[in-house]
Amino acid sequence: GDIATDFSKLANLADRQLNELTIRDSPAWIPAIGDINDGSIVTCETGRYLGNAWGLRDMHGNAAEWTLSTYQPYPFVNTDGRNRLDQPASRRVLRGGSYYDRPHRARSAFRLAYPEWQRVYNAGFRVVMEVPEKITRR
Repeated sequence: GDIATDFSKLANLADRQLNELTIRDSPAWIPAIGDINDGSIVTCETGRYLGNAWGLRDMHGNAAEWTLSTYQPYPFVNTDGRNRLDQPASRRVLRGGSYYDRPHRARSAFRLAYPEWQRVYNAGFRVVMEVPEKITRR
């Protein structure tokens, strides 16, 4: 959906709950969407939200995702070395948005760049496991 879509059943993004982090009567300093409640203040367990059109869950929000890519300007050029592990990177790419981000940042096309050494409180990484074809579903 667009950025006005109620994401509360689909993703953990910046919503009314996030403003619970403010102290007592202080103003809501976090840029959150106040009329939506996805049920989480910060990160939460995976699988809590509905899947997308392909049945994939947790693709946006909750924790932003560190990627292998070094930050390079667009347009994408496959031979520019951005995905080589043997090449030092000044900055790595973060994608997907987190509980701290509004919907326009919770897209795979939106990216942020951070130095490899920097700690980022709302980021994680995705574990991918390929299942052998021999295994059958029950």
